[in-house]
Amino acid sequence: MTILDLCAYLGLGAAGAATLNLWLGLLLAMRYSPVRLWPHRHFNLFVLHQWTAYATVMFTLSHPVVLLWLRVPRFRVIDLLWPLHSPLQPWINIAGAVALYLLLILLITSLLRLRIGRPIWRSLHYLAFPAVVLVFVHSILTDPLLNDGHPDLLDGGKIFVEACCLLSTAAIVARIILRHKGFRPTPNEHSAKA
Repeated sequence: MTILDLCAYLGLGAAGAATLNLWLGLLLAMRYSPVRLWPHRHFNLFVLHQWTAYATVMFTLSHPVVLLWLRVPRFRVIDLLWPLHSPLQPWINIAGAVALYLLLILLITSLLRLRIGRPIWRSLHYLAFPAVVLVFVHSILTDPLLNDGHPDLLDGGKIFVEACCLLSTAAIVARIILRHKGFRPTPNEHSAKA
């Protein structure tokens, strides 16, 4: 396995973890109950949402760091932190860097949720949507071979990212459609249990 392969796999892990985390976050926002609905068991979605957030940030952080060991083209630490002058694909790399910074803001404010208060935390948590868009823009448009900047959109990794993008878009559309209702029990379900 080469450094470019490792970088690509870490990026795919980040895209997959971000997709799963977005789905779990939207399920929590819509008051999904795994007891009342599927799988009809107690399942702590919040803890799983936290751990997928940690995984997303770790994959996203480690994805560019491995490029420091690449001999050609030579990436410097500044190219990773502010990729405006990175050797290849600077504008696409800026999208990835901004996505990483937004994910870090989301993680830090979530860890400080009780201190900063729910209204501020919730407002900042909407940054997840532009973050995931930037993750997908970076993931789809980046040339993983660092050659000519023309990615093969039918490559297996790109198809995985495109599927994650479609799944995330479907989840966001479902959230918008179910905005005020979500998965809360209807009044008929409450009376049937009583």
